[in-house]
Amino acid sequence: MPEARRRQLIEATARCLAKHGLAGTSVRTVAAEAGVSAGLVRHHFEGMHRLVAETYRSTGKEIAAIVAAALDAAGVEPEARLRAFIDASLRPPLLDPERLAVWLAFWSLARSDAEIRRIHARVYREYVRMIEEMVAALAAAYRHPSDPRRAALHLVALLDGLWLEHCLDPETFDATEAAAIAHRWVDALKAGLA
Repeated sequence: MPEARRRQLIEATARCLAKHGLAGTSVRTVAAEAGVSAGLVRHHFEGMHRLVAETYRSTGKEIAAIVAAALDAAGVEPEARLRAFIDASLRPPLLDPERLAVWLAFWSLARSDAEIRRIHARVYREYVRMIEEMVAALAAAYRHPSDPRRAALHLVALLDGLWLEHCLDPETFDATEAAAIAHRWVDALKAGLA
């Protein structure tokens, strides 16, 4: 039961961050969102800082699980895996304005909060490593010399930019358009141009 309650509070925190941003998310707003007392929030977490950090960890794990499922379904062929990764990244539930708003709140905290910065560094490092491995496998399959780390950073920047723009204005483009942009990047990588 304590783990279920902690999960409930983490989910309520994510909803509050999406609705109110960091400035509007407090023990009181999380408690109201979860339908519990503020004391219960403090009982399970030492305060908002700890709760936001746990929400970041949890959100990172959820995203990793969604991506892992897409990669498992894609099989072992390098191009199929990279394209499945892109498709999973640029459609719901990941390309969701509320989820992106939560992620944006975490990004903004990473500049000023040491614990969030450490979580961000770990999540980002793992994310880039995974993309780097897929890029290296695809480049090797097409026998193109490449710098997998630099190419991975290109793709990360492209995806982050698409996520950010979609978070700011979901009407800018839809999931199909976003995926088409990223898939053109894969086509360039296959041609030895990325």
